[in-house]
Amino acid sequence: MKNTHKLFKTFSIATLSFAALNVQAAELKTGLNGSGELGFADTTGNTQSTSLFGALKLNYLQESYELKSKFETSYKSENGTETEERYLADLQANRFYDTNRTFYSFIGLRFEKDHFSGIELDSTLSLGLGKELYKTQQTKFTGEVGVAQQHIEYTKAYGNSSDSQLAGRVKLDLTHKINDQVVFLQDVVYVAGNEQKTLESNTGFKVKVADNMNLKASYKYRHNDSPAKGAKKTDTQTLLTLIYDF
Repeated sequence: MKNTHKLFKTFSIATLSFAALNVQAAELKTGLNGSGELGFADTTGNTQSTSLFGALKLNYLQESYELKSKFETSYKSENGTETEERYLADLQANRFYDTNRTFYSFIGLRFEKDHFSGIELDSTLSLGLGKELYKTQQTKFTGEVGVAQQHIEYTKAYGNSSDSQLAGRVKLDLTHKINDQVVFLQDVVYVAGNEQKTLESNTGFKVKVADNMNLKASYKYRHNDSPAKGAKKTDTQTLLTLIYDF
């Protein structure tokens, strides 16, 4: 009887462990996924203005690594005068070191072009470590810390000079599911070196309107304590965009 009870207990533990592994495998959706985001506004009347924001995110996930990419463009004009033109490409590769993918190393490349901030090209190479700090069914909170080599070339209108610096980089990323329809998003990136310190914050609410369609309201904040001579230290952007997930 004791042997039968022990055998049943062992079989139960093995069955539960196997089921847990199957659930974990089912939750891991490997392969390519991403989203496209678009916001457009055209105003006529006393003031004629056009505003455009577009973004594309592509992720490729496998059990031991992940490739992430983000591309953004924004444009704005008022009464025929261009007031904003910005392009961004952000690429990152993560290498996981545990089966739950909670700890990883990363290497990233970021390119930014923003004539109205005096930036002809801002290129940054970064590497470091990332950790999933907290996770539930509703919430995921991730942190990254590392070093970055940054090189900035300024436009002719802003001095036609360049700066390079070795900097520290910290990133925090929070996703919180409020309910089945609404998700809160927040990420903050801080880069600090001898030449300049930058802070970028993206805050948003994503509302599901269809199976693969979401409406997103977001606020973007960017601050540079030492920008190109004559450029503003702070830029903000409020957006209402439509997202298609695939």
